[in-house]
Amino acid sequence: MFYINPLGRNWGPTVNWDSLGKIYAALAISWTVILYSGIAWLVAHRQLPCLKMRNIPLAVAATSFLHVYLVKIMLAYTTNGHFLCSAEFWIMSIYLPFGIALFQANQVQLLSISTQQRKLLDGEGLSIHEPYRCQRSLWSRWRSLSALKQTYVFIGMGMLLQVVVTATIYGTNRKLQGHWGKIPYPQGQVACRKGLEWIPSAFWQMFWSWIYGPYLLYKIRNVRDTHHWRLQTILCVISGFPGSPLWLASVFSPKFKAINKYFVPPMWLAPGIIVMQACTIFFPIYSYYRSRCLSNETLCTLQSWEARSQWTADSATLYSNSVRTRSTPAIHQKASFRTEKSGAQYRDNEMCEMTIAALENAIATNPLPLLQFAATKDFTAENILFLIQIRDWKSSWASSSSPPTPHSRAVLFRKAVEIYAQSVNEKMAVFPINIEGGIRSRLDALFEPAVRKLRDEIGDAVDPYNEITPFAGGEGEMPLSPMSPGCPGSPLKSTWPLPSTPKSGVSTEVERAYHPEIDGKIVVGDVPEEFDDRVFDAAEKSIKYLVVTNTWRKMISEMKESPRTSHESMQ
Repeated sequence: MFYINPLGRNWGPTVNWDSLGKIYAALAISWTVILYSGIAWLVAHRQLPCLKMRNIPLAVAATSFLHVYLVKIMLAYTTNGHFLCSAEFWIMSIYLPFGIALFQANQVQLLSISTQQRKLLDGEGLSIHEPYRCQRSLWSRWRSLSALKQTYVFIGMGMLLQVVVTATIYGTNRKLQGHWGKIPYPQGQVACRKGLEWIPSAFWQMFWSWIYGPYLLYKIRNVRDTHHWRLQTILCVISGFPGSPLWLASVFSPKFKAINKYFVPPMWLAPGIIVMQACTIFFPIYSYYRSRCLSNETLCTLQSWEARSQWTADSATLYSNSVRTRSTPAIHQKASFRTEKSGAQYRDNEMCEMTIAALENAIATNPLPLLQFAATKDFTAENILFLIQIRDWKSSWASSSSPPTPHSRAVLFRKAVEIYAQSVNEKMAVFPINIEGGIRSRLDALFEPAVRKLRDEIGDAVDPYNEITPFAGGEGEMPLSPMSPGCPGSPLKSTWPLPSTPKSGVSTEVERAYHPEIDGKIVVGDVPEEFDDRVFDAAEKSIKYLVVTNTWRKMISEMKESPRTSHESMQ
């Protein structure tokens, strides 16, 4: 039988364990189980590429802070005031603001990643972290921080200020400390929960919903990502709009008195909090499974294409043998074979677009559309740039003498060290590529000593305000190994530090890139004996597989869905 206490939340001596109270308790328990099941999944799979970019620890912390407050307000009717007003004040003033602040910091991740990926697209190149010892002053260290980290600092300062304000209010307010005068306990509990001292606790929620949230939506208005990150942010901001105004109205307006008995004032914040939690935890999970389904579909397509190609080859062989053994022309058989072949041609062409060979052709001839898609929508431009770097590095190796001279090996090794530092090393690369641990370990063993020596050599010469390319030289820059995302052979300035002495008649061939007198300046330690042109093959193969089953397939699918847009992007 469905029964609700007619007195509602009356601050009486017993809890409200009626039907409504049981519903609130069941909702709190059910949502906790569902939410933390999702959190457990995220923590267990936090190393996945599509999750690493979302800063899972920060998302879990924000969700947990918000959930403590959410459970408190969902059980407020059931407990019927059997919860200390002072404890509720601290939860409302610390857990809610901290949860909103951490959530706000987590949402800035989208803006930061999209901005940095666009920098790669705009030609600023892959970047590496700058040695801290080069940043001699506090101001230079602050300027060297990314916009995301500066936002983290501001949010941290705001959280510290929130703690100071909360402690000050609590220490100077006798009502919050349980001193209500001669009024009865129930009336004291009601009076304790009404007052201007509660308004600062809602500042972060109002700031997020009405100021920073719309500002963030404006900043990401042109983002059209494949991870549904922008949609997630829009839902979170919109869901928080009505919360704070309705909470303040229910606390201070007598018209809400009848509603407050069954739907306590802070519950107006609950829908927004639930939407924020759900989007933060379950959107990444959905994105992963969608990407996994896409990868499996791509693999099935490739297998079907390979099987069809083999069948076509076998059919052609059988037909050729049959024609040679017969004295009369088999016109009808030839026509039948052509019909079957033309009927499957469209499907074959469609499947062929998904293959690694098609990806390799795009990288070799015109990788710009793929790079643009990866940077603006999939946020994986580092993978495409790595493949372009390997393309140009191998081109440089092929242009040298066979076998390369010691001088050429020194130059090629220096270039390989730069590729490793910008794309592979997890401590130096801003966007390290995602490869298997064994492959990364082998590259670390080969290049890490050279990277450490290079950082020691250039560390003191690095501009403390330049966090983009610590390898960058100045007056000595010259065309060398092409690193442009265009076709091979297009010159682009190398980012290696060269001597400032001008030289004339310098060849673009690797073995003549440097004068023999300065060999010692371009060699980063001794060139290992195992260094050859196949040193990046395993990493290249791994990244090609990752791209063809994810980014490449997504781009092909989008081009088919919106051919006009894809045609414009190819221009």
